[in-house]
Amino acid sequence: MISKETIKRIFSVSCIEEVIGDFIFLKKSGLNYRGLSPFSNEKTPSLIVSPIKKIWKDFSSGKGGNIITFLMEHENYTYVESLHYLAKKYDIKIQEEKKNTFIRKIDHENLYLIQDYAKCFFMKQLSDTKEGQEKGLIYLMKQRGINMKIIHQFELGFAPFSWNKFTENALKKGFQIQDLKKSGLTGFKRSNHFDCFRKRVMFPIHDLSGRVIGFGGRNIDNSSRSIKYLNSSENDIFRKSKILYGLFQAKKNILKEDLCYLVEGYTDVLSLHQSGIKNVVSSSGTSLTIDQILLIKRFTKSIVLFYDGDRSGIKASLRVINMILEQEMDLRILFFYNGEDPDYLAKKYSSSQLREFLGKKSYHFISFKKKIYEKFHQDDPMKKSFLVLNILKSISKIPNLLQRELYIQETSKLFQLRQEVLISELERINKKKKLYKKIENHPILLNSERNNTLLLLEKKLIQLILNYGNKMLKKEGPHTTTVFEEIFHTFQDYNFRFSLDSHQKIFDKICLQKENIGKKPSFVVEGEKKKKYYSLSQWNKKGIEVSSQEENIDRYLMDILLRYKTQYILKLIQKEILNFQKEIRRDKNQMILKKIMYLTNLKNELNKKLHRYV
Repeated sequence: MISKETIKRIFSVSCIEEVIGDFIFLKKSGLNYRGLSPFSNEKTPSLIVSPIKKIWKDFSSGKGGNIITFLMEHENYTYVESLHYLAKKYDIKIQEEKKNTFIRKIDHENLYLIQDYAKCFFMKQLSDTKEGQEKGLIYLMKQRGINMKIIHQFELGFAPFSWNKFTENALKKGFQIQDLKKSGLTGFKRSNHFDCFRKRVMFPIHDLSGRVIGFGGRNIDNSSRSIKYLNSSENDIFRKSKILYGLFQAKKNILKEDLCYLVEGYTDVLSLHQSGIKNVVSSSGTSLTIDQILLIKRFTKSIVLFYDGDRSGIKASLRVINMILEQEMDLRILFFYNGEDPDYLAKKYSSSQLREFLGKKSYHFISFKKKIYEKFHQDDPMKKSFLVLNILKSISKIPNLLQRELYIQETSKLFQLRQEVLISELERINKKKKLYKKIENHPILLNSERNNTLLLLEKKLIQLILNYGNKMLKKEGPHTTTVFEEIFHTFQDYNFRFSLDSHQKIFDKICLQKENIGKKPSFVVEGEKKKKYYSLSQWNKKGIEVSSQEENIDRYLMDILLRYKTQYILKLIQKEILNFQKEIRRDKNQMILKKIMYLTNLKNELNKKLHRYV
């Protein structure tokens, strides 16, 4: 939290006409300044800035306020982002009220400095070294057709083939090795540090204020087995799910055109920028997230999916349609019959031709799904019924009632179906959805884990680790193992993951401490207190001996693990059944059925071990 003293200093030092003048041309008019409104298309200046009162007013849109509200309106910053922007502009150090927060802020600044240094290092390697010119520039300019203007605008660079050239240079500049590791640019193995990015063309990823927060690297060594694209590892300033590549360069054009093109790759963004389409961003090679959709929504409600025209691109488009509709976005999807991609089309057409072409190939989600059906399936009534159901499920995600009604009318027209039938089916889907929501939000389920067997078993496993993690199990053969090791290896072998995040976090913390096994009698995990177990003394008074859980830990643990495996497989079976219901293609359905049969047989074998013959 920024201290009140720092906020006062930011307001006192900031010059409102200077800040607004960075975005709009202002002309002196008496004691005030005038400029054209950035929020409407006008010819006569109606925006007035008062340096004395430190306020602004836009009479064309009715907006106005202080220096912070302008940054929030024009740049779509949050209140805190606006303060940081002004602090950076006027070289004011942010003082935090809490000491630990201030230390964290210092760590953040170190990460920003390292990323900025890395950007400059990679840019210099690209332009000033023989290796960078012969490898990086040839790839960018000759193979991808990107010109120097775009290379400079997006600050592209090159990571040399050397094992640790960047790290060695950064250490000489005074950066600490622990900070370089945190940044995701330096790795460490067998007492040696190395560069995480080598033999790659580098794409810096900027935040909304233009600071570099991470990198994407494209492998250009054809003989290497390295993955094609590599992103920075996540750290305190870089979260892949919360950023979009090219947004810093595109935000003004997105606001101006009230439209955002969303593509899949870095070079797609560069090629479209070069072709004159500058309101374009990329999800950086990761699956689109809700956070990324909301980030676009800060600038526009109109989004066009511009993914590749191959099968993987079409699948990616289908996967995100419902997510975008749920956020009340105006969605259009581009569909290409011949598998074209944005990079290819940007090179094929001139700027005006490309815009015209994209306008003709842009469809709402109903027409898009219909075209996919026509391309991949014959006129099969059963397949068509699945398609209509799929469309209705997408319509059910739209919060706006009027829009839903209009999309129902469009579906009726395209598929020649009566609206009454579609409305009836939509109501059934909505009732089912409400029922699921009611079950999920039931107070018994919210306040207790007793009704969820999987969660209950997870809790028991965590408790076993915390209380008996270091206890040796009685196993036949020369090899011995502890309670923790048995659970750990089971999860590793079956690729299990706890369904509750809080359980997974506790388990991850324990795994980080596993090198201490044997040094302490029990595990200590922050936020999780060991529960006390009391002996059943009343039974002992009556002459009845009750064996403790610890004495039968082997049998108890094996039973819990078998039950957990069974419940986990049941969860997988349910997931595959849902996939089967959604899938339209027959060959895919056959594969899903085989998987369900395999999982069912596996479940039955586990039930036999538990002496359950169901």
